[in-house]
Amino acid sequence: MNEEAISGLIVLFGATGDLAQREILPALHQLYQRGLLSENFAVIGAARTELDNKQFQDLVREAVEAGENFEEFEEDFFHRCRYSTLDVTAVDDFSNLKARMREVIEEFQIDSEIVYFYSIAPQLYDDTTSNLNEAGVTDIEGNHRVMIEKPLGKDAETAEEYHELLQKVFADDQIYYVDHYSGMDFTQNVLATRYYNPIIEGLLNKDYVKNIQISLPETKAIGTRGKSYDDTGALLDMFQSHILQLLTLIGMELPEELTAEEIQTKKLELLEKIPNFTEEEVEEQVVRGQYGPDNEGKFKSYRQEEDVPVDSETETYIALEMAIDTPRWEGVPIYVRTGKSLVEGFNAIDVVLKTPDDIETNVPNRLSFGIRPEKGVSLVLNQKLPKNDYETMSTFIGPDYETIDTFYTASPYENLIADALIGDPTYFITFEQIKEQWRITDSIVEAWAELPVPDFPNYRANTFGPRASAELLAKNGDEWIHRHLRYL
Repeated sequence: MNEEAISGLIVLFGATGDLAQREILPALHQLYQRGLLSENFAVIGAARTELDNKQFQDLVREAVEAGENFEEFEEDFFHRCRYSTLDVTAVDDFSNLKARMREVIEEFQIDSEIVYFYSIAPQLYDDTTSNLNEAGVTDIEGNHRVMIEKPLGKDAETAEEYHELLQKVFADDQIYYVDHYSGMDFTQNVLATRYYNPIIEGLLNKDYVKNIQISLPETKAIGTRGKSYDDTGALLDMFQSHILQLLTLIGMELPEELTAEEIQTKKLELLEKIPNFTEEEVEEQVVRGQYGPDNEGKFKSYRQEEDVPVDSETETYIALEMAIDTPRWEGVPIYVRTGKSLVEGFNAIDVVLKTPDDIETNVPNRLSFGIRPEKGVSLVLNQKLPKNDYETMSTFIGPDYETIDTFYTASPYENLIADALIGDPTYFITFEQIKEQWRITDSIVEAWAELPVPDFPNYRANTFGPRASAELLAKNGDEWIHRHLRYL
């Protein structure tokens, strides 16, 4: 273990659930295996399922093997995984959890850092938080923090309610709101590239940028998430959190220093400059879709998915044209899109650059920030064909995979859990940002309540989405950047 290895205790509520199994437990294993968690570390899983330590460790082993970045087991990690059966409504179970925590803290000589990860449904936050306090769990000596998954609430009002109940026990600087996209290395690279490269930062304004596109299309259908997804849809699942956070990184004013306080301040300032949508703007600038079956029989209709109502009006696709009310971005359209069961799957921010009016090119000049599967910065530029006239050809530059692939790319939860243990809030979301994100999102939801629902399904699975999405950009003379083209 290296000298910078982190000590601490993670209490994982909902430890037998889907998020814990897919993301959190594998991330903890990888952190320990990489030497970033010290010998003075342990994790206690807590859930209603009755398990002993050995049964929980076996469950953790299965999760780790199926998880991201797994190559081989770090056997000592499993010894550090303990379990406490817990019903969040039963204060006595929290007394038992407190006793288990004291045992583990003494056994592994854990000094001060205690992080509670709420991998549970939001309706359980109140009982969980109240009983942590009533049972005296938060009286254990140490620095107590809580990690909360997105989305917080279903609108601005419920988000406020959840935040207030957390504040009954935790101070604001102890509450770490998670958006896992913010924990991705190549999401963080967007701001870093701007900061380290004045030539790049100099391009990011209305004088050089034709439009900005934030794209998070997915090839997968909703799978087994039918019940939960139908309660949210693409707008709340992706736009309210991930897309708006990505927009802050490309759109905000550059901080003087890359400190948590300055970054969070600039992100909030950007969100405050995004106007609410009027009903007319939603009708003209927001496209929603729901997938039907494809022609090849690979995908069924969304309304045929498990636990989805046959008359569901939930959107599985969203595309918007937005504006940022700042001098830097005056008149620059911001296009965002995400959806399920599409023909392409990637996460990227494409900054489409202006070209002279007399130049014809099939591939627009652009600066791109690949998040996944492409990673890093790339440029598409015009140059002269090797002929006597001045016909153009497009040149693709980057990313530098020879360098990138020599480094380990951590999962977002590895980064975020490590940050929470050391008390670094840089890549978490403040509640003030969450309120602004809900303000913007709520204005769309309110307009939808007054507008007719589209005739769903309105796009075939395994396509680029609704035709109206392409038309949204075409009216401004723009086109979506698709990754099936030669140049990524």
